[in-house]
Amino acid sequence: MTSAARLDYDVVIPTHGRDLGMLRSTLDSVRGQSLPARSVIVVVDGNPAAAEHLRRTEPDLDVLVTERPVGAGVARQRGIERARAEWVAFVDDDDLWAPRKQQVTAEHIAAHPGCAAVRTAFWTFTTPGSGLERVSELRAELVGATVAELESAAEHAAQLNDMRYLDIEGHSLALMLERNRGVIGSSVVRRSLLQSLAPVPEGVRPGEDHLLLTLVARHAEWLLIPERLLYYRLHPGQDTRRPDPAAARSIIRSRQLAWQRAGDRAPLPLTAYGPVYRRELRRLLWPLLRDRHLGEFARTYRAAWSLLPHVSDRALLLVPEPVVWRLVHRRRERRPAPSIQDLLGSVPDGPDGPDGGTTADA
Repeated sequence: MTSAARLDYDVVIPTHGRDLGMLRSTLDSVRGQSLPARSVIVVVDGNPAAAEHLRRTEPDLDVLVTERPVGAGVARQRGIERARAEWVAFVDDDDLWAPRKQQVTAEHIAAHPGCAAVRTAFWTFTTPGSGLERVSELRAELVGATVAELESAAEHAAQLNDMRYLDIEGHSLALMLERNRGVIGSSVVRRSLLQSLAPVPEGVRPGEDHLLLTLVARHAEWLLIPERLLYYRLHPGQDTRRPDPAAARSIIRSRQLAWQRAGDRAPLPLTAYGPVYRRELRRLLWPLLRDRHLGEFARTYRAAWSLLPHVSDRALLLVPEPVVWRLVHRRRERRPAPSIQDLLGSVPDGPDGPDGGTTADA
């Protein structure tokens, strides 16, 4: 590795501190990098006992703790404020880095001097015995518990998830406003950019990762390293299609905040996103109606209006998806409706993400 491929970076890891064994696996993968970090900042979300235990047992860490549980987005912001290196790398407390991740990232940044935000492709994995095959549209590709096991499994594994949808350079803001395209654990961003952003507010969960990545896209294009250098853990709690009123309103709020803070630079108007937002919102709303949470359905439906300026889009939320699909399919036979990708040009699509992201549809 040449001196030009060095990287001055801090690592920020938010954690609840409930599963220190899993966190230590993440830390081992960070410490095992061929290009080490300047510092590793762990922000414990409202768990002083876990923070004190980490300080005693992991003296090389910079451990912070919030006074009360505030969510991963706010905890991550505390870590961003603490960082001093030129770059900040993120990883969640249940994901793992391949040993060459940061070295490859450094080489990519050296080859692209104007880069301010970069991420890699990733493998999805589950632990032995979980039985989990997919979350939303992401399929489990590997089974393992350690980096060594996952590296071995990856040598012969089929790539079941198409990572081309992460290649959004040139259209980063438009496509991040559409849906989540990436996972935060593979992301590395210039500290100066991150510290210039308005912080993600408390209470945005899920949706906080998508919001942060979108706000970055307001100022910089996301560059993609196509090599799969993150092992991204799948677990049932990531699926936002279950009936959860709080999660539904949080996802809606994250989209609203994205438009409030980044919409001034959006190359397409909010109305262009009607088809994709309809599909996402319908998937959040209809489980509430199915399980007869009528009050929550009404409140969530009303909250969604700000994302759908057209009355016709609001009305279509009240129509079952199979019916809408038939109506739209017939209309497309007469005159195809343009998607976000059509409006922007040829842009790869891909699987729905676990953070409330969707692809364009009815």
